[in-house]
Amino acid sequence: MPYPFPPAASMRTLLLFVGVCLCHLSVLAQSPLDVGLHVSPQLRYISSSTPDGVQRRVTTSGKDGLAVGAVAGGYLEYALTDRWYVRGGIDIAYKRNYYATQRTVFEVDSVSSGRNFISYASIELPVAILYRFGYRRNYDTWLLGVATTLTRWGGNPRILSTFSGSTRDDVDYPRRSVTVFGGYETYLSSVIVLGLEPYLSYVPTKFTIENATTSKVRFEAGLSLRLHLDN
Repeated sequence: MPYPFPPAASMRTLLLFVGVCLCHLSVLAQSPLDVGLHVSPQLRYISSSTPDGVQRRVTTSGKDGLAVGAVAGGYLEYALTDRWYVRGGIDIAYKRNYYATQRTVFEVDSVSSGRNFISYASIELPVAILYRFGYRRNYDTWLLGVATTLTRWGGNPRILSTFSGSTRDDVDYPRRSVTVFGGYETYLSSVIVLGLEPYLSYVPTKFTIENATTSKVRFEAGLSLRLHLDN
């Protein structure tokens, strides 16, 4: 009758083989690729150029303004080292733009106040590189980074103007932008990480709705709320 168990030497070899396999699998489980989601309310500031000085019977010119929009999306993050990371994803943004306007009729010396409101949705492909400082005792950490938008597709804008009839040609979408950001991250569980990242972006959107001035988005600022899985 054959012996029901392998000899001791074979058993040690088998246990060693199983141990090596388990260690290998545990290393593979520590993936450098994380997946996350974010939502980011944002504030856009618009200012207008000075009137061009050309004599017209009726002149429309822009002022300054602020408006609040939002961005949401998903992303992947890859660890290059234990401190440096790259991040890329896809966002859906709702852009709102508001600024005051003025209409002057020189023949009757009449000045009226109005406003422009422009809104549109866009799909964006952002990429970023970031640096995480050393983890604290409770695994919280600070980070800094810089990002750009590879490209964006803007939808048809909705334009409400007190004085001007406008078309899509009056809105010049930038294909790319530059963003700097910082942040703080904390673990909600062993794998779920919550991050708060204030940011500032240069998004040179231009509006040519008035006949005497050009208006531009000078900056875009917001706070990104992020959740990602630490694999």
